[in-house]
Amino acid sequence: MTDHDEAIERSREIVSVAAELLATDEICPLPAHGDLKSSNTALKTTRQALMRALDGGAEATTGIPRAKATALVLNTVAAEAAVKDGLIQRRAEKVLGVREALSRLRNAPSTSALAERAPIEARQIGFRRALFSKIEQGIWLARTAFAVDDPDFAEEIVAIGRANPRRLNGPLIESEMVRRGTPMVVADPQSNPRVHAEFVRYSRTISYVAAPVTAWGVPVAMMHADRDTDCAVDNFDRYILGTYTEGLGMAIERAQLMERLRAVRQATTDYLAGVQAIADDFTADVLDIAELGLAAQGGTGRAQAPPPRDERGERLTPREWDVLRNLASGKTNAQIANGLFVTEGTVKSHVKHILRKLGASNRTEAVARCHQLMAGAGPAKAG
Repeated sequence: MTDHDEAIERSREIVSVAAELLATDEICPLPAHGDLKSSNTALKTTRQALMRALDGGAEATTGIPRAKATALVLNTVAAEAAVKDGLIQRRAEKVLGVREALSRLRNAPSTSALAERAPIEARQIGFRRALFSKIEQGIWLARTAFAVDDPDFAEEIVAIGRANPRRLNGPLIESEMVRRGTPMVVADPQSNPRVHAEFVRYSRTISYVAAPVTAWGVPVAMMHADRDTDCAVDNFDRYILGTYTEGLGMAIERAQLMERLRAVRQATTDYLAGVQAIADDFTADVLDIAELGLAAQGGTGRAQAPPPRDERGERLTPREWDVLRNLASGKTNAQIANGLFVTEGTVKSHVKHILRKLGASNRTEAVARCHQLMAGAGPAKAG
């Protein structure tokens, strides 16, 4: 049992003893298990009731043992201090949780990934249930949800939201929240006519907090969160959720920038690849023309038999023939480029031309055709 749990159990014990001492069941409800806030409220109410009884006069007048009541007041004050320590610690943990949650969201690769993670990370700031919704053209659209130990709830609440979209105008309380750009606490959702009725009916929430998510100065989403069906939220929860959604908006802006950067980078890569392919083709054609010119002028210093044709009559250029023979010998594009003093891209262009001229679908077929052509070609004549 944690220190927080011990403080809560101690508060429950004090409330029970005080009710017995004052002979009443109307002091206050017992604090809920695990709920420091209800413990704090119950202890305050109990202390005030005991003080009123003590201020009423002598034991004969009040009907209670003053010494026992006084000791119980002291125990109540000590328990209040322990509970408040727990509340302070939990609030500090929530503030730290916001930073840790936003740090994880910062690494989300896309806005879609952010939408998936946003309600899950809300657990780190003390909420047990959370709903992330998009705002598209003024329409509230449920997107993702999370509930501790209850995946069915998360799935169903999103389905309800998608089946019952709401336009953010008119009396809907979220409309005012989005317009003002500030988080809010809804303390009485079950009786408030301005809430999303289907959400509130299914969730049975007793109170919830909500906050807009703003990116580039425009409200693009909303977050809703609560504790559970028996634990209320307060203004500190409103502050925490507002801080979280403020950071979430910045994370969305960053994710959108990264998506745009990746798109620009890919477009640039595709463009440069196209330019390089054109340049390689141009280089290959220039080299082929130059070699044909040198051969016609006897510039090579020796007479060579023309490269053999395939059965369709298309003749490989001397440079294509050199590349094909290198392919047949098992060399890589890089090795061929190094031996012929050209770029690897130029070799790839030659290979593309070779495959087309030989009617081959891949390098292996081209090499097989090479062996056939070499077998059918006459030997070169000495000059």
